Amino acid sequence: MKKYAVLSMDVEDWYHLDYFKKEECDQSQSTLDGLDIYLDILDQYDIKTTFFIVGELVEVLKDKIKLIQQKGHEICLHSYAHQRPLQLSLEDFKKDTLTGMSSFKEHTGIEVTGYRAPCFSLDRDRLEILKELGFKFDSSKIKFDAHDLYGRMDLNGFEESGSVVYRQGDFYEFEASTVEVFGKSLPVSGGGYLRIFPWTLTKMLLKKYFKTNQHYFFYIHPFEFSKNHNIRIPENTDFKTKIRFSQGRKSVENKMHKLIKLLKENNYKFVTFNQIMKNES
Repeated sequence: MKKYAVLSMDVEDWYHLDYFKKEECDQSQSTLDGLDIYLDILDQYDIKTTFFIVGELVEVLKDKIKLIQQKGHEICLHSYAHQRPLQLSLEDFKKDTLTGMSSFKEHTGIEVTGYRAPCFSLDRDRLEILKELGFKFDSSKIKFDAHDLYGRMDLNGFEESGSVVYRQGDFYEFEASTVEVFGKSLPVSGGGYLRIFPWTLTKMLLKKYFKTNQHYFFYIHPFEFSKNHNIRIPENTDFKTKIRFSQGRKSVENKMHKLIKLLKENNYKFVTFNQIMKNES
């Protein structure tokens, strides 16, 4: 039984984070240097993966995006304006998605066929819109009810094809990895969980996950690797958000190396989501 790991990145800047109001942020500051740091790590281990990119960044990143694709990585959409889809009407969600698709086509010539919603904020109605627009897969599902921003996705009619992979015809849904602890699902899929949890705890949870799951799906953001630790966040930012934004950022690069080595030790093969679809078909 082949075991696949997808180490995806959601390419957005720090001010796209849902707990900041973008219009109150100094957008002249950037943490996108974290994208280059992550690409260097992937190159070091010869890993190909999937990048979900915010559409409004495509024009400024167009040369970088083309280079990422030339390296063998997969390019997908992470909405256009990084608004949570469940906050948008169905019509506005469709418009946002179409704008994102058009931005890729205009500036890079790439036709995106994969999608991930900001904050995993997607439901079945919006999933059907993605299918209608020609997307081949989505990766916005996560089992973690404790997070009030995440969506709840009904996959009635989908077949579960291997752990965390769901299929309906030629359309796929890929679920971010979680592990059950005392009857509750806990994310082990990266992002803030990799930053904030001590590595000892993360390693323990991952070993538990590896025992029962065929595939592992991970996500991370450029700001988590960025060397710009002097971002001037809005003055009215509450203490909890400040901690959430800054905690563990200096340790992420080291933890990333440990994660890759742990996956290798457990015989996971690093692939893109599209490669999994090809192998499943």
